[in-house]
Amino acid sequence: MLPGTNRWNRGQKQPRTRTLRRLLILCEDTKSSCLYLRQFPFDPNQVQIECVGTGMSTDSLMEEAIRRKEKAENAKAPYEQIWVVFDKDDFPMQNFNRAFDLARAHPTILACWSNECFELWYLLHFCYRDTGASRTDIWKLISRYLSDRYDKASVKVFEQLKPKLDDALRNAARLAYQNGTGPDRHRNPSTNVHELIKVLRNHDPAKQMP
Repeated sequence: MLPGTNRWNRGQKQPRTRTLRRLLILCEDTKSSCLYLRQFPFDPNQVQIECVGTGMSTDSLMEEAIRRKEKAENAKAPYEQIWVVFDKDDFPMQNFNRAFDLARAHPTILACWSNECFELWYLLHFCYRDTGASRTDIWKLISRYLSDRYDKASVKVFEQLKPKLDDALRNAARLAYQNGTGPDRHRNPSTNVHELIKVLRNHDPAKQMP
């Protein structure tokens, strides 16, 4: 027996280091969507979720997602999913469309869009909306429902909306169904934010999705 060898441990497998599932959320803004999404709870012993505000938009944001994906893979710590959160807003349609074209070649990168803006998801907590509205109009409606001026930099929005989250999920699913299976991202209003929210709720230790 070699010096320092424990004969009782011979033939036993060494314990493997546990690898956590990793999710990355890249937001075009550093306020509204980023501040909101960061507040969803998760068990850090089960999953690692990082939400980053970038200040980028549409196709440039998607290019950043691809760069981070490749960097993580090279480091042998790949992301299970990367969600890229951006708005149609007043960006040129060609840039908006290119973001989806870039994502198509990367199955783990998922576009999370809103047309016209992320705050449509907030509005769906209070009512169903299937007619077009500008960002300014949506902000005014949210302020009315909150009985307070909407502030995209406020960290209170998550708790204010939380009691109506199930209503928002139903309204968003209804809107997606009404928009059909075509290029609904081109329609105002349209969003698939609810798909990301379902993923985040699935990692909530206090409430697992059925």
